[in-house]
Amino acid sequence: MSWIPLTDGMTRVLDAMGDANDSGGHARIDGVKVKTLVKHVDSRGFFTEQLKRGDLDDAGELFIPAQPFAQMSRSVVYARGGNPPEPIKAFHWHHRQWDYWDVVGGNARVVLVDLRDESPTAGAVQALTIGEDSPRVVAIPPRVAHGYQCLGLRDVHLVYYVTEPYCREAPDEGRIAWDDPRIGFDWRVENI
Repeated sequence: MSWIPLTDGMTRVLDAMGDANDSGGHARIDGVKVKTLVKHVDSRGFFTEQLKRGDLDDAGELFIPAQPFAQMSRSVVYARGGNPPEPIKAFHWHHRQWDYWDVVGGNARVVLVDLRDESPTAGAVQALTIGEDSPRVVAIPPRVAHGYQCLGLRDVHLVYYVTEPYCREAPDEGRIAWDDPRIGFDWRVENI
């Protein structure tokens, strides 16, 4: 399978990152949306609404843009422990597709990198912990690279919704190595 290449603008952003930020994941990337889920609990278990037209994110902005959902998928990463916990599944990005990520089992650190050269947060790195202990859905815009790692000793079950159906013949997906020195993200987990 061949991945789509980085654009010149994306390469410029990556090349400038070493000088621009510490890659610690403390930034907030423009266009990334986070919606904290509300659990409705009773003696039988719980119910939560993942996504609904008209939902607002944690900042009070519309969570789901106008584009339709095209596909729902699930990914499982087996917990292995270690520091950093293994494996790390990063980084990939899309030209057109939005991703909506919900970790429904285990906990994950989601790392986002803004590759959009026209963005006010170009080159910023944002890290979020989502999962059972922090139930949130993350909306990831096109050209924001994203990946995650398993935290803890439980497998991570990621359910995600996308706005473009996957096409094996012409995938809307590019790849960057998880340890790309231009990003320089420290995947180690402190205080384990």
